[in-house]
Amino acid sequence: MTLNRIMKWLLFAAVIVGLLVCAFFVFRLNQPKPTTNIHYADTQNKQQTLDMYMAKGKDEDKKKKHPVMIYLHGGGWTGGDKNRVASKADYFTNQGYVFVSMNYRLHPDAQFEQMADDTANAIKWVKDHANQYQIDPSKINVMGHSAGGHLTALVATDSTYLNRVGLSPKTIKSIVVLDGPLNINQFIQAIPSYKKVFGKQEENWTKASPVTYMNQSNLPPVYLVTRWENPEVYRFAEKLNHDKGSRFVFRVHTLSHSDLNKWFGSDRAPKEAQEMTKAVMSFVNKQNQ
Repeated sequence: MTLNRIMKWLLFAAVIVGLLVCAFFVFRLNQPKPTTNIHYADTQNKQQTLDMYMAKGKDEDKKKKHPVMIYLHGGGWTGGDKNRVASKADYFTNQGYVFVSMNYRLHPDAQFEQMADDTANAIKWVKDHANQYQIDPSKINVMGHSAGGHLTALVATDSTYLNRVGLSPKTIKSIVVLDGPLNINQFIQAIPSYKKVFGKQEENWTKASPVTYMNQSNLPPVYLVTRWENPEVYRFAEKLNHDKGSRFVFRVHTLSHSDLNKWFGSDRAPKEAQEMTKAVMSFVNKQNQ
């Protein structure tokens, strides 16, 4: 290969690299800039903080109020972080929602009851500061993946946690559970290692199970994404929505547990993930009309 051809190839490669670098920075610039590490509890614990992403839109009216989606990360109740939102913040803010991603205390420093208390405290904080962040306090929605999905469903059904902060499940407009366990008894029978989180006593597993409370009144409507054909998921959806359960469940077939969370809201997502996002958003928008 001649020197001239080598120089042409190097120039071509440099142009391609330059374009990729520009595209990366344009992408980063277009990402929503959150207000980070807001403490929602009367502590300085970094696990009791949240990030706030403001809604986008053409409307420049600073008095306009938006629905909010509060997101709880997964991580097996022992890990995870609020900054791992993938495309969700960009997606929801583009849809006119304020997006909140929260941390909560983790095992072994906290038990599931304290994690649920953190969730309730964050909801309370968002409601109390709604005017400051252009949030409609009557349109508070909560979504969680995996362990975060479990906590979302637990706080929405067991009124104990919201009652402690002066609220009730009626405070929540809707919830979305992304492949989170609803029956901890079944979950531990399938994966016994999680006894380290929930203990060895079956009464604790029952107490931690959202299905235990699904017959309570005044519960918020729910939409569930699941990888398993579990009849209890459909019963849970039926009880909370007072309608046929299958209308409120999206059963994934090709996405893994992590992928359904990773691809939610992404315009680069595979077809099934795009259909999942569309189904969830159709439900959420209907609840927030």
